[in-house]
Amino acid sequence: MRAWTCHGRNQKELVERLCQASIIKTPVVKQVMEMVDRGNYVPQNPYRDAPQAIGKGQTISAPHMHAYALEEFAPHLKGKDNLKVLDVGSGSGYLTAALGRWCSSILSGTNKVFGIDVQPYLVDQTINNMRKADGDLLDSGVVKVSVGDGWKGLKEAAPFDAIHVGAAADGMPFELASQLKEGGVMIIPIGSQSEVQSLYKIERMKVSEEMDADGKLNPDDFKVTTLLGVRYVPLVRPE
Repeated sequence: MRAWTCHGRNQKELVERLCQASIIKTPVVKQVMEMVDRGNYVPQNPYRDAPQAIGKGQTISAPHMHAYALEEFAPHLKGKDNLKVLDVGSGSGYLTAALGRWCSSILSGTNKVFGIDVQPYLVDQTINNMRKADGDLLDSGVVKVSVGDGWKGLKEAAPFDAIHVGAAADGMPFELASQLKEGGVMIIPIGSQSEVQSLYKIERMKVSEEMDADGKLNPDDFKVTTLLGVRYVPLVRPE
């Protein structure tokens, strides 16, 4: 079994097949994905291991992509508390909710997940979907969702321990990367719609005051790892 073939009849079966394919490898990721039912976030075919339309040309990522992202976060979040996590392009709200469950049910301390999307109707969709079974995350303040420009992040809540980006940037979003704290990690697809895209893990190893010659972040502060080839809708810029 491999990615794109891990279809299930329900959330538990979907997660079990992702485990069989060794896409889900850690118990905590299995637990988190079992806690949030994709059926509450996808109008059709929620348990197929493929992207699904959520309206106006936008999609929710395939379940295996959510699993890959959560697996990359796992070693960085383990044993920590008082975390702040940013989900850029929250879309249907599934991964925002999954991160919220991780922060509220597994990690200790006062942890916060911030979901932003440039499209107001998607912010409403996130909230409405979460209200079906995960509304306690909103009521408790663990998860906060708002309209925001993913290229600029959420400066007022930074710095973040983890940032997930659910749409492809056509270049490095420097302002967003600057909002990682030292030791923080960002999972982001990069590449235009006309070229091969890749999923990257960007770790902030240190925070320097010096900028490079173009006034951008010091590249020596970051470790960049290419994870796999992907295909995502574009990270939209506000009109």
